[in-house]
Amino acid sequence: MRPPRVVLGIAVVFLLTVAFVPIGSPAPPPEGVCGICGDEFERTAERNGVNTSVGESALEIRVDADGDSQWRATATLNRTAAAQFEENRTALERAVTRTYSYSGIVGGEVENRSTTLEDRTLTVTFAVDDSTHQYPGGVIVFDEFTQSPPTTDVYVNANAFTITGPSGTTVTHAPPGGSVAENQATWTSESDQRYDGPELGREPTVAFAPDDGLVSKAATSGALEAHSFGLIESELREFAALPTGLLGLVAAGLLLAGNRLPRSLARGRTATRWVGAGAVLYAALAVLAGVIAGDFWIVLAIVGLTLAPQTFLTAVTALLTDFVSANTDRNVSRIAAVAVLAWTAGLIVGAPLSANLVFFAGPLIFLPFGVLAGANHPARFLFPFVAALGPIVAGLALVPQIGIAIISATMFAGIFLGTILLGVPLFAIGHRFGRTATTETERTDAPTGTAS
Repeated sequence: MRPPRVVLGIAVVFLLTVAFVPIGSPAPPPEGVCGICGDEFERTAERNGVNTSVGESALEIRVDADGDSQWRATATLNRTAAAQFEENRTALERAVTRTYSYSGIVGGEVENRSTTLEDRTLTVTFAVDDSTHQYPGGVIVFDEFTQSPPTTDVYVNANAFTITGPSGTTVTHAPPGGSVAENQATWTSESDQRYDGPELGREPTVAFAPDDGLVSKAATSGALEAHSFGLIESELREFAALPTGLLGLVAAGLLLAGNRLPRSLARGRTATRWVGAGAVLYAALAVLAGVIAGDFWIVLAIVGLTLAPQTFLTAVTALLTDFVSANTDRNVSRIAAVAVLAWTAGLIVGAPLSANLVFFAGPLIFLPFGVLAGANHPARFLFPFVAALGPIVAGLALVPQIGIAIISATMFAGIFLGTILLGVPLFAIGHRFGRTATTETERTDAPTGTAS
């Protein structure tokens, strides 16, 4: 057996999988909830020849039962700007139109917009269709400030911001920093400092329910989870589809080919040597890439560092199995089933924090499933589904990408390719234990022959 040749092939696969991709992109600036209430309008007015400053301002939003919303924004302008806009209504309309066109909050979705200027008070009213989503339990989620996927923080840039739900509802969820009274939520801020208003976050949703009882709160929690998942579903699919499918297929293939895996692969010391040789060769490739391919070594380094904990745990686990007796206890399959159950529950309940478990110890789940496969335990058929769950949970922790996106979708797939390569020998080791335990059980349970 010559591990270096095999490891070289593995490294080539890594090199082809982890392609040249952009590593990061700058985060967009925060967005204010009220277009004419902040410096967005001031900059637009200045481009139209009017030096404007906004004083007192307010935004009121009323949400209808049918999901539409009515918006009313008011802003007090300085006297000079107000006089110039009185004389040149075209410049005023142009400044208002461009302000909302540039805004990432409502964009071009406004309808029936009306602009009035009385004394120094500028008032803009308009309607926005389909501002909410309906969920079971009578929960209405207002999400007009939320982009899909969420990529921008939202803050209050008006002195007062109020959102009122349909009659007969109660606010059951609102971003922090405000006050809630029945079906109305209110935030206040100082408008003379940039970005100093209450931060509403990247998912500034407001939920309304028929009441504030336990049932409505539980329904609201479920609605918010479903809403958050819907915002990143497309990006998560792009990020996790390839590794999810790959892990599922490999897991199914291991279940079918478990009995035909090389016996040497099930030896802990042999597996450890392969893992060590692969790590050394990968590090050499990263160094070589730094010499001949410029910044590409950074990509290899990030993938390698992410795989480092998995590599260490795989090597240690494989080595320790050589110190376990081959005549394992007959309960080994039950222990493996419990381990699988705990792993799966941990991933689901702890998401997205459980992504750390996937990144640090992803290959270890191959070991108990190897035991179940070797013992012909019915739970072995869950392997493709549990294995495919890992990239989904890990992807939840990485999308949406805000600021510097360290791991791209292609690099993400490369990491899970490494997880698979590390997990195969653990599956083979587990298969050996499960098969041995089953043989010992059958031998013990067989009837003893009688002497003649």
